[in-house]
Amino acid sequence: MKPFALLFLFTFSFSLVFAQSETEKLILNEIKNMREEIREMRQEIKEIKQEQQTFRVEVEKRLTAVETRFEGVNQRFESVNQRFDEMGKRIEILLYVMIAILTGVFGLIGFVVWDRQVSLKPIKEDNQKIRQEIEEVKEKEKRLETALKNIASIDTRFQEILKNTGIL
Repeated sequence: MKPFALLFLFTFSFSLVFAQSETEKLILNEIKNMREEIREMRQEIKEIKQEQQTFRVEVEKRLTAVETRFEGVNQRFESVNQRFDEMGKRIEILLYVMIAILTGVFGLIGFVVWDRQVSLKPIKEDNQKIRQEIEEVKEKEKRLETALKNIASIDTRFQEILKNTGIL
């Protein structure tokens, strides 16, 4: 790569000496600026690579420290797991007792709901009958009122009586 760079610099300097027009000089000047920028970019890339390398080393150190901590934590977890296994057996017994209690509670709730439905059924039927009777009475009242108004339209004395009582 170095011989190529030397050859390139030689041709560049040779072309500067023998450049004939002003535009060629400008172009060559731009090429020179670009080369300088490329050198700067290469230097920046080297610096970034060095920073990455130091970062990798630091990360690896931290990872080994974390791994050692995790080994200690794993041992603690194993002892805790043994304790949980012992507690699990006790909890299993409690679970069976709770299931029995919940079954009894839900059975009681089911019985209460069933009993309530059975006891409310006659009351609902009576309530429905009463509503039907009220509707029939209202309908008869409307027909009676219509009949009274018809009679009042024929008989003026009857009409005055209905007005005095507030029916008309």
